[in-house]
Amino acid sequence: MEKGAQAVPEKANCKIVFRHSIRKSIVSGVGREVPLTNEGITLAQWFGQNLKYDIGFFASSSCERNIHTCKEILAGKGVHKDIVIASEELECPQAKDKELSGKIFEQYNFKSDIIIHKVKTEGLPGFNTIKKASQIMLDFIFSNGNEENTVDLFCTHDFQMAILYAYLFDYDPMDETLKHQQWPMMLEGMIFWGDRKHFWCSWRDEIKEFINF
Repeated sequence: MEKGAQAVPEKANCKIVFRHSIRKSIVSGVGREVPLTNEGITLAQWFGQNLKYDIGFFASSSCERNIHTCKEILAGKGVHKDIVIASEELECPQAKDKELSGKIFEQYNFKSDIIIHKVKTEGLPGFNTIKKASQIMLDFIFSNGNEENTVDLFCTHDFQMAILYAYLFDYDPMDETLKHQQWPMMLEGMIFWGDRKHFWCSWRDEIKEFINF
């Protein structure tokens, strides 16, 4: 994320949408109560220690590993901050019908890359389109925080990050011709700056500008 951080204008507000830190194994399903490993705790604290800006707005999925990640980032930064739980925006923006989409996840054995591909290319019952899900997330992140010289943090999951990536960077995890198509790693993030109508996004080694997107 260093390249993206260096591109943010001085004293501007920026936002990081990131996956939780390293967690313990999920035996089956979503694993809502799975906590971080000791390595994950250390990595999250290091993340907080190395944040250049003060933390402005801080939001998280309601899953244990996400909340745990946020608490350890704050510990590393040495500050106290309320964590806003944003289930609809950071856990379920993809769900048009939560019960039906949950059944589809089970049907595909929680293989997120296949589900992203199908949602992007043909749609799936119970799911919002990639565009709709991404706009729910983008509307949320640009509606909160926004104070100059602060960073707003949004702790989500790999699936939701892949949705944003698929929309903003035309990513398809099943397309082997694409470069840098690795799945979002734990504690990896996308950096945003600007406003909802005109913003930039950095993901790995690519920075893109978006106007009325």
